[in-house]
Amino acid sequence: MGHHPEVTNRIATIIKTQKGKCNLCGLHFREGDIMEVDHIIPTSLGGKDEYKNLQLLHRHCHQNKSSFDGSHDASKRATRKAE
Repeated sequence: MGHHPEVTNRIATIIKTQKGKCNLCGLHFREGDIMEVDHIIPTSLGGKDEYKNLQLLHRHCHQNKSSFDGSHDASKRATRKAE
């Protein structure tokens, strides 16, 4: 996979590992797609910020996953505790 000036090494590594596909929907990433790095196990639930816990998803796939994996609820609890 070639180098693109707007893609970080971390994202390039994840794209290569995933063979250019979104891990949730399975579709190939195309130019113009909005991609987001996702923690498979959310950090708010104890997941680590390391490659084996990272995946690249389309933005809409990431939003759908986050609404079901408990990460939004956990971050709301953390915000409430901080207040």
